[in-house]
Formats: sequence, structure tokens, C-alpha cells
Amino acid sequence: MTDTQEEGSAPAAAAATTAKKHHEAIELVRLDLDNITYAPLTKKGGSGRRGQKASRTTVLENITSSVSPYQLTAWMGPSGSGKTSLISVAANLMANPEADITAGEIRINGDVGVLPKRLVGVVWQDDLLLSNLTVEETIFFSARLKTPATERDDVVHKLVEDTMEELGILHVRHSLIGSSIGGQRGISGGERKRVAVASELVVRPSLLLLDEPTSGLDATTAWSLISTLQQLAHNGGHAIAVVIHQPRTAIFNMFDHLLLLKKGQTVYNGPPKQARAYLESIPSVTPLPEETGIADWLMDIIKADDENSKDNDNGSLLALHWCEKQKQLANSSNTDDADNNTRPPSITGMESNSSGEDHTDNHDNNNKHILRKRMSSLHELQKSPNYVTPFRMQLKLLTQRTLKQMRGEKLTKTSIYLTMAYTFFSCLFWWQLPDNTGRIYERNSLMFFMLIAQSNGIVTTSVSVFQKERALLSRERAKKLYGVLPFFIAKTTSDMTNNVLLPCIYGAITYYAAGFRPDIAHFAKFVLIFYLSMSAAQSMGLFLSVMIPSMAIALILAPPITLFFMIMGGFYIPFESMHAGVRWLSWLSFARYGYSSMLVNEFGDRDVPCGDDVAISIGTESGECPVPGEDILSSLGIVGVSTNYWFGVLIITLLQVAFRVASYVVLRRTK
Repeated sequence: MTDTQEEGSAPAAAAATTAKKHHEAIELVRLDLDNITYAPLTKKGGSGRRGQKASRTTVLENITSSVSPYQLTAWMGPSGSGKTSLISVAANLMANPEADITAGEIRINGDVGVLPKRLVGVVWQDDLLLSNLTVEETIFFSARLKTPATERDDVVHKLVEDTMEELGILHVRHSLIGSSIGGQRGISGGERKRVAVASELVVRPSLLLLDEPTSGLDATTAWSLISTLQQLAHNGGHAIAVVIHQPRTAIFNMFDHLLLLKKGQTVYNGPPKQARAYLESIPSVTPLPEETGIADWLMDIIKADDENSKDNDNGSLLALHWCEKQKQLANSSNTDDADNNTRPPSITGMESNSSGEDHTDNHDNNNKHILRKRMSSLHELQKSPNYVTPFRMQLKLLTQRTLKQMRGEKLTKTSIYLTMAYTFFSCLFWWQLPDNTGRIYERNSLMFFMLIAQSNGIVTTSVSVFQKERALLSRERAKKLYGVLPFFIAKTTSDMTNNVLLPCIYGAITYYAAGFRPDIAHFAKFVLIFYLSMSAAQSMGLFLSVMIPSMAIALILAPPITLFFMIMGGFYIPFESMHAGVRWLSWLSFARYGYSSMLVNEFGDRDVPCGDDVAISIGTESGECPVPGEDILSSLGIVGVSTNYWFGVLIITLLQVAFRVASYVVLRRTK
């Protein structure tokens, strides 16, 4: 090996060594839920806000269970049983944890409290992956946001590569995620699920929670995914809980622990192998029929319990039977309970589940590894900043991610073709307008058409795009990946480039095609005010999307609001002709300042020659020729300070800043 090769391989070897240490440095965590009752605040009744009354709805009642390291736990139950809510409780992603948990306590390694978010990974059923990022980019940005700034990029890349190889997605590392909306092709459903898992697993969280990871997958792909999770738990020490509805028997047998729920109540909690024997011991339960999957049977007996419990005022018979059994166990094992409550925070007691049943037959070969590690106390686990990466790196990463995502949302074939169509028809209708008084109206109409056509599209697009980003922001913000400010600055940076690029190209081409003032100075001033107008429209669209959480309502309201501001721009109705009651609103319209500055740039400081075949309709009463540009502006209601081009630039910039600041304030207050 040459010296050059040795020098090149040294950093790679160092990165591999560091990445290996990351994989081995998993904090072992046991999560215990003790008699948890979860009752979030919900609104009921009434058609309007005043008619709706807020009240607490009990979603989970007296839930006692655990998620232990080196184990794969299943949370099962029919729809509406509270499985997804249990993830929010376990990961501390509730809106108001202190008020929403009305009873019980959460313990981490024996200590009462919640697990730091840096040690928890949550994979939701709706993964919210960004469609225009590649698989490797998606995992890398997630990893980089969750690792300290002192960690080198090559180490993080090695972590990403190892995780992709571990989950079997290394072959699609350069493929786009894709989206079913708009027919954007990407990776398969199974690969998409694995990418979502990899985005959480890459930093080796102690606790990994997955919401319906097999939903929408075929049987083989679902089995492969759960098998991978089982290996991660058994070999890596992760505590993994999977919300799953009705798995096939081969998948069911992979689980080490089972929590069976019905309408927020516990039906069974313990080893899956003992679930059948326990449930069949209940008189009202029909034994498992031959050639029937056990998961199907579990759902069937829960459904049958609904019929059997109709005449029972105390609720589910299965849940009542479980409660009675727990009381009997508690009375007969007080000594064991005292030992469990006073044991040190070590892993040696993980085999005893919360029901008091022993399942030491699971993973005996792992116990040697378990005993070598001591579980840290909750106080030790909490010694970490809220945000692993500093503000500067958050801003850099979010800007890069946003620009990469926007490259496919704004610079698509459809948007390019649409811009080409606008350019073609604008040039066709307004080609090389004669520079005389007979074509003043045509010039004015073109400038206003350019504003209204491009602004309306930008506002609508901004509303639809941010509504998708809002959900991702809310989820990642809850995980403490970054703050609102770096996200907002990154989005503003992207909006100032990608969002207005094509409209500005359209404006630049149309400017010369229509025969506006050809010198470079006036062309540059036109591009500046047109760019600021588009940016102000984008900022208004962002403000509307932040203020109106519902995407459907926002898309309905955005076009008429934009049109209203356009009417206030002064083309359809001159400013002096507007009704006094609404005239003041024109001062809030970005279209007014954009349109006025474009007119000042075109007609100011020059005389417009008269046309030979058209009578003078704009200008002085004496009909002098050529017509002073100031007279044309005056006839359009542009007088006083409005005749100053830079005044329009200043005000439209301030409006843009005002929309942005207002959006940030509202967004920061929104959880």
C-alpha cells in the first residue's frame, strides 16, 4: 500500500471506529407505565367554536406495562383501543402532560419521570418523509440534527451507511423518497418504512416506538421488517415497542412481550406464549379454533366481548377479569412487589414484567450481555441540552434540507411548462408595444397582469406547501431536534430564491418582449420591484397558512384575499375613485406599491410621444405633446410620495418583513 493510500484510508478507519463506538454506546432503558390514566382535553358538540365545549375524554385507563431492553414488545388491539395514544404517553409527546395524565406514573429505570427525547425514537404511521430528498439525504439530515456539532461529517456518514446496510436499504441510497401525490415515483412502501425506521435508529435511541409499521405492506415485506426489528432488539439492546393491529402468526411469534388493549383498558399484559392459556381460562372466551391465527382469534374474542358486556354496567368483562387477576397477584406477592420497588436501577430485574409473570425463557443468551451493563439513573440520562446541535448548525442543516426539497417542488416540469406558457402568451399579446400615448393602457395592463398572474399562483402554492411542512415542523419540534427560529430563517431563505425564480425569469423576458424602457438601469429597477412583489405575495401566503391551520379552508380563502389586495392595487379602480371606507386598505396592499413603482419606473422622468392615429386620452387638459410622464402618473392617481420609486420599494419590503414577523410569532405560539 502506498503512502497516499494509507493517508486516505486513515480517516475512513477512524470514522469507522468512531461509528462503531456509537453503535455500542446505547443507553439501556426500561420504561414502566404504572396505572396510567390518560384523559386529554377534547372539544365536543356544537357547530361553531362557541358551541363546542372542552372536556376530558379518558383514552387510556389504568394501563400497567413495560418496555424493556433486548425485547420486542407488541401493543395490540382493535381500532380505537388507544394504541397510538399510548405512544404519545410513552414518548412524552402529549399536549399537556401534567394535566392529561390524571393518574399513575411513568418510571425510567426505576425513577419517576420521563425519558429525554434524544433517547426516544418514534416512527409514526404517516412518516412525513420529504419526497425530493434521497434515502441517504433523509437519514443523514436526521442523524446530523441528532448528533453533537463536534462530531465529524464522515463519522455521521459512516453511521448512516451502517444503518442503511443494517436495514437492507443500501441499494436505494441514491433514490428519491417520492410521493404518491402527483405521481412522483420513488422507493417502495417497504423501503419507505425502513427509511423511516433508519431515520430514528441511526443515532441508536434507547427506546424505539413504531406506530403500525406494517400497515400497507404485503405479508413478506411486513415479516421482513419485524424480523429486522427483532434483531435490533435482541442484538443491540434497544427497547422496542410496536403498535400492530392484527399480525399473522409468524410475526406474532417474534414478539417477546404483549400488551393487549380494548377501548383503553388492558385485556392482557405479559409473554405472548401465555396469552392463549390465560384467555382460554376465562369462561366467556371461546377457545382458539383450529387453523385460525392467534392474532385473528384475539381480535375475534375482543369483538365478542363487546356483545357479552352489553348487559354489564361495569364495562368489558375481559378487562374486569384482568383487573381481578392483578389484585389477586398483588395480594399473594407483596414481598416480590417490595423487592421490585426497591431494586437498584440495573437490568437484572428486566425479566419480571408488570403482571408479575416470569418469562426468563426469553433471550437467555443475552443475559450475559445485559448483566455487564448498568442502567443509568434518570438523572444521569437527563444530563443533556434540549438541542444537541447548536443554532448555527441547525440553521445550516435546515437551509440545505429545505433548498433540496424545494428543488423538486418549485422547479418541476409542470411549473417550467406553465412559465413557458405564460411567457409565450404574454409575448404574443403584448409584443413590442409602440412607445406612445396610444399604448399607455396596454402597457399598464401588462404590468398589472404580470403581478396578478404570478402573485396568485405563488400565494396558493405557499399555502399548500407549508401545510405539509407544518406537520413535519410540529413533529420534529416536539422531539427537540431544532427550534422554530432556525426553521423559519431557513424557510425564508428558500422562499427568497426557489419560490420566485421562475416568476422573475418570466418577468425579465416579458419586459424586453413588450418593449419597455430598454436601458439596463430601468430593467434592473423593474426586476427588483417585481422580485419584491413576488416575495411579498409569498410572505402573505405563508402568513395565511400559519393563521389558518386547515389546508382546505386556507386554499379556499387565499385566492379571494389575494384578488382583494390586487383590486386595491389601483388598476381596476384608481385610488381617488375608491370608496373612502376601503381606500385606506390600499395602503396595506403590496400590489399597490409594486404596481405604482413599476409605473413610475416606466413613465417617470421622461416624456411620452403622441401616437399618430390615436387621440390623446391621458395627459394634460391642453393635450400637449409629448405628454410628460408625471401627468400620466397623476391621471392614474399616483401623486405625492407615491411618485418616488424607492418609497414603493421601502414599503413593500416593510410589508414583507411584517408578514414574516407575524408568521413567526404565530408559529412560535403554536404547538
